[in-house]
Amino acid sequence: MAAIDYDAWAKTYDDTRGASPSVLRALLDSLGPPAGRWLLDIGGGTGNFAAALADEGFHVSLCDYSPEMARRAFAKLDKDEVAVADAAHLPFAEGAFDCAISVNVLGHVEDWRTMLAAARRVIRGGPYLMKASTRETLEANWVVEYLPGIRDHAPVHHYQQERVIREALREAGFLRVELSRVHYSEMVDGSIQALKHFPEVFLNDERILNTATLKRLPDAEREAGLAALRRDYASGRLREVIAHYQPLVREYGDGSVFAAWP
Repeated sequence: MAAIDYDAWAKTYDDTRGASPSVLRALLDSLGPPAGRWLLDIGGGTGNFAAALADEGFHVSLCDYSPEMARRAFAKLDKDEVAVADAAHLPFAEGAFDCAISVNVLGHVEDWRTMLAAARRVIRGGPYLMKASTRETLEANWVVEYLPGIRDHAPVHHYQQERVIREALREAGFLRVELSRVHYSEMVDGSIQALKHFPEVFLNDERILNTATLKRLPDAEREAGLAALRRDYASGRLREVIAHYQPLVREYGDGSVFAAWP
């Protein structure tokens, strides 16, 4: 598995990555009214979702492990509200925030159970919202037909089953856990789950390689899989492959949002 240099990635991250309206709607549905509430974006990267939630009326703080990711968030948020911090070891007081989010962070934090406990510690009434790609949403993604190494080269903690995440949230001290599913209608956040709805983008290396999923694959394996995918795109067979996965997409969506309250 190739290690990701997050500071280097920060320099190109916003070229293809933004705050997905599909994900933002799911977050807002569970967060409740923004007025006067402080929200922490855990592992918030360059600040795309933090800025969008600030625009909605939340007071937002952000932390990220990568100094370069955090530095780029300074331009989108008040720099006093941005911290360089490990998601599993948050440098904030107990109950410092009303609520918190983490979007597509689970697969980047090895000690993810400690991250959940840290999130529980720093919020008051909640909720804590975690948007994640689960084992179920991975298996609903037709891209694995061509790049099965996505399963093998991801960190072992990345694609957890929904059941495991629910149990871990309860073990972290959250008493109420609800699950909703994201269905992408656009590719603004540039994730592989969003991009799968726009197969033509897989003809463009620049966009698809700006994802953690493909950055982790060995070059030869990635190139062979993409070559097969592009052949099937040209022949029309790719439409049949995508159709085969649609029942799973309807059942599990393109991502899961876990809403947890103390």
